[in-house]
Amino acid sequence: MKVDIQRAVELLKSGEVVAIPTETVYGLAAVISNPQGIGKIFSTKKRPFFDPLIVHVSSLKQAQEICSSWGEVAQALAEAFWPGPLTLVLPKSDKVSDLITSGLPTVGVRWPRHPQCLELLKDLGIPVAAPSANLFGKTSPSRAEHVESEFQGLVPVLDGGASEVGIESTIVRVDGNSLQILRSGVITLSQVKDALERKKVNYQIDSVIHQRQAPGMMKHHYMPQVPLVLVHPGKKFDAVEALEMIRQAPAQIDGVTLVKPKSLCTPKELVLPEDSGLAARRLYTELRKVADQGADVILFYVKPSHLGEDWLGIMDRLTKAASIEFR
Repeated sequence: MKVDIQRAVELLKSGEVVAIPTETVYGLAAVISNPQGIGKIFSTKKRPFFDPLIVHVSSLKQAQEICSSWGEVAQALAEAFWPGPLTLVLPKSDKVSDLITSGLPTVGVRWPRHPQCLELLKDLGIPVAAPSANLFGKTSPSRAEHVESEFQGLVPVLDGGASEVGIESTIVRVDGNSLQILRSGVITLSQVKDALERKKVNYQIDSVIHQRQAPGMMKHHYMPQVPLVLVHPGKKFDAVEALEMIRQAPAQIDGVTLVKPKSLCTPKELVLPEDSGLAARRLYTELRKVADQGADVILFYVKPSHLGEDWLGIMDRLTKAASIEFR
């Protein structure tokens, strides 16, 4: 069910959820001040409550209001990359409920740059929490029709066309002058460093992994309807071995149910453009397309060129979407 901006605002204000376009992927949104709406995000997605939500704002002022501290690192990164595909994880203010942050003292906040999303947020006048508009653990939507297919037309969708970026935002945790990449995206660590150095901001990189401080940090996520198998350089796909590996894997990991087919007789290859920007933009659409072509297993052949920094975000999604890997 497609809606316009005015209707989307009405629905959100009444405590409903609406799928909204962003430049990364479509998000399932609810206003942060309505616990009923936030609860509907979790129930609609079948999302466990331990997975925090990202809050989307329409201005720097809104972002600062939902954070209890805002230092020079956060300011420099916001000035460099907002509006855009960067999420900052910072200490939360009391305007953000524990339901949104899964009980964590921090909140992920982003100022998206999609024009219709920005118009919606400005008309609404209040931030929204919005994870990707798909069932938990499944392939993210980069088009309105993906959302309609996922939820069988039961979720209102504001159609903003194909997502420009195509994969979820880079997530950076900021703790004073210390920062850490929690989730890779099209904005790379090198770009983050360059932005801070241009602003002459002192910073340090924290290499310690802080689990579940942000969405998408589980072992499996973004999974298509049929198993995805990554085949690394120098390796060959073996259907019999792959089927046995999948059978031996746990039925569920971190709340994500793994697909376990009875056979792997119809492999189809996922082919992405060599350009990382185009590959990111097409990733989720191509994953869905290949899965719909009657494949019972999707193969992605990892090339040496996929191991560069500009491919980190794409390979993160593919690794978490994969049932098994041939290394």
